[in-house]
Amino acid sequence: MQPLSPLVLQDRPAPNVELLRRHGWSVANVTGSYCVAWRGRDEVVFEWRDTGWHRVGGRGAPDAA
Repeated sequence: MQPLSPLVLQDRPAPNVELLRRHGWSVANVTGSYCVAWRGRDEVVFEWRDTGWHRVGGRGAPDAA
């Protein structure tokens, strides 16, 4: 990787899975900026953007953390 690569220059905050847990979600897997979490019968894929989680897919749970 080059020192001036866009991958090096991006200073993004790390995904905060505690935000999901505070809203009652159980975190199954975190890969990069994506997270699979469940609550009851709902299983949802979230994406970490800027400083929050946004639902991108899954079954159930129309409200996101």
